[in-house]
Amino acid sequence: MANIVAGIFDALVKADEAQRALLDAGVAEESVSVYHNNAPGQHGTYPIGGDEYADPDARGATRSAVTTAVAGSAIGAGIGAAVAGPVGAMAGAGIGAYTGALGGALAGLGEDPADETTLPPAMARRPAGIMVAVKLDGTLSQDAVIAILRAHAPLVVEEARGEWVNGQWTDFDPVAVPHLVWQDKALSSNHR
Repeated sequence: MANIVAGIFDALVKADEAQRALLDAGVAEESVSVYHNNAPGQHGTYPIGGDEYADPDARGATRSAVTTAVAGSAIGAGIGAAVAGPVGAMAGAGIGAYTGALGGALAGLGEDPADETTLPPAMARRPAGIMVAVKLDGTLSQDAVIAILRAHAPLVVEEARGEWVNGQWTDFDPVAVPHLVWQDKALSSNHR
């Protein structure tokens, strides 16, 4: 297993500059790999596409929808009964449940009240971009590699252990939670 440091860049120009700086600093060409990482949810690990069973930002929508559907049903039944009797109560309950469920689902998107310890999306999900992966080969320290990557404005820098064969990180898992050693402040503030 090799020690690997990787930066993800939002532009090919930045990634190319980082790669050139690493090579100029003495890192062997077979110890640097550049490739594209798809956006979260778009890695095609399922037979019909994608890499997630459900959108993580939809957490909390079900609970919120059920709660507000019950409340909407009760309110709608009361109003319907007052206006049109028993038939109005049934219609009002249905309309109230539907309206409450829709509003609750939309209001609950992104909430996960059962798990307050989850990492923010920017930390738990690797962003899309051009990845420059470096196998630490002893030429430069990990800190020196991180400094070179950071000098070229990456979105994130992560460290990992993995298989490196013929100049490629062969067991790279795009959906694994990355172990970040640095993250752009703008990226982290967008995901709070």
